[in-house]
Amino acid sequence: PEEGIRHSSTSRGLGDVYKRQVYVLLTSIIGSFLLAISSKAQIPLTPVPVTLQTLVLLVMSMFLGWRGAVGATSLYLFQGAIGLPVFAHGGGFIILFGPTGGYLFGFLIASLVVGYLAEKGWDKSVLLTFTSMTVGTLIIYLFGVIWLSYLKDLNTALVFGLLPFITPDILKICLGTCIIAAGWEISEKFINWKI
Repeated sequence: PEEGIRHSSTSRGLGDVYKRQVYVLLTSIIGSFLLAISSKAQIPLTPVPVTLQTLVLLVMSMFLGWRGAVGATSLYLFQGAIGLPVFAHGGGFIILFGPTGGYLFGFLIASLVVGYLAEKGWDKSVLLTFTSMTVGTLIIYLFGVIWLSYLKDLNTALVFGLLPFITPDILKICLGTCIIAAGWEISEKFINWKI
C-alpha cells in the first residue's frame, strides 16, 4: 500500500511538472506574439519610440507570474535577435544592441520582478498593482537610460529616452491597473457563477 501511495504521489508530481512546462511554453508563445504586435502600435519618436509594449509587458507579468512572463519576454528577445521583425524598428542584433537595446533588456528584468510581485499577492490590490507596475516601468527606464547614455550621452538619454515617456507611461500604468482589477473581478464572478 505504501508503495502504491508513493507511486501515485510521484505520478501526480510529474504530472504537475509537465502541466507547468506546457503552461510556460504556451504562455511564452502567446506573450511573445503580443509583445511583437504591441511594438508596432507606436508613436515614432527618435531614437526611442513610444509603444504599447510596456502596457502589454506589465499586464502580462501580473497575470502570468514570473515564469510565464520571463519565458514570453525571453522568447520575444530571441525572435528579435535571430532577425524576425518583432522589435519596433525591425529585428536583428543591430536593433537589440542599438539605442532601444537597454529598454529591451529592461523588459526581461521588469517581467521577472513584476511577475514575482504578482505571485506574492501584489496583483490582488489596486494600490500594490499600481506600485508593482511603477517599479517595472522604473526598471525599464533604468536599463534604457543607462544604455542610451553609453551610446550617446546622459543629456540625450534623459531628454529623448526618458522625459517623453513619463506621461504616456503613467497613463499606461493606470490603464494596466484597471485591466488587472477588472480581470480579477470578472474571474471571481465567473468562479462564483460556476459554484
